[in-house]
Amino acid sequence: MSKKLITQIDDFLTNNIVVTIAIGYYLFLIVILLIRWLSPYVKDNNDFTIVLNIINIVVIFATFLAIFLYTLETKDLKKIQKKQLEHQQESNLRPVILRSGWISKWEDIKFSIKNGQLKGQPLQFTILKNIAKDISGYIIINKNKYNLLFANEISQINEKDSLTLLSDLEKRIMIHLYEIYTKTKMNSKWKISEAKQTLDIKEGEYMGTLNSSRYIRIIDDEFRLTNDGIRFMDSEKPKAFQFLPSWGWMNAGTKINAIFESGKYKETQEENQIYLTYTDMGENKYFTRENKDFSQSSGKL
Repeated sequence: MSKKLITQIDDFLTNNIVVTIAIGYYLFLIVILLIRWLSPYVKDNNDFTIVLNIINIVVIFATFLAIFLYTLETKDLKKIQKKQLEHQQESNLRPVILRSGWISKWEDIKFSIKNGQLKGQPLQFTILKNIAKDISGYIIINKNKYNLLFANEISQINEKDSLTLLSDLEKRIMIHLYEIYTKTKMNSKWKISEAKQTLDIKEGEYMGTLNSSRYIRIIDDEFRLTNDGIRFMDSEKPKAFQFLPSWGWMNAGTKINAIFESGKYKETQEENQIYLTYTDMGENKYFTRENKDFSQSSGKL
């Protein structure tokens, strides 16, 4: 019996105390039974030699049994180690994407693009860990299934109030005036009475922020952009963006926006939900699903 084999058997028996005790117990029992069974027949040294040979055979058999059990356990251990390694590799690569923001009801999810401005708040998803690739998905609202369209950056004037210190009323008036300016290339006018009606400004509602505005002036009961207002709107003009049916890849910690075209859908019997699929760098595929109660879950496909 080789030294390496003896070492393996010794390691196995050392690390598997229960198996060692069991083998030792049964081996001892077998030897005792053999001696008792053969003792009446032992009359001289030759007979005793035969008994010893039989005992050696039993010991060899017990050794073989130990090796066999060791082989089985080693095989099982390798399977466990392989699964643990695969799980660790998957965990190191796995991305997780979740939608951020609050939605009170499905009917509030509406989008449109007019004159380069996005109307409505897009769905926003955050890549929480690792790189996510091949991002695509759909949304189901009231039995209508829409494919999601993705863009990673949307720049709009109504998202920059923290830097410009504009009031909401100023921004809304400036957007309207600037849309006319970009079409006519003339400084536009907007009657105050029409603006109040269009913007749903109630009688007596405070409008004092317009009196000291750098960007809007009031002349003859009309709103007009100042030169500073035109320059500001030129610099804050929304960046060109394109929504795509799938997105190539995103780093962890970044956000991606999504909308859908209200006129393009397929009828389905599925419940309201938002469903994304994406892959990691190892081409493993995952999903994120938000059910009708706006509860999100993520897993591997």
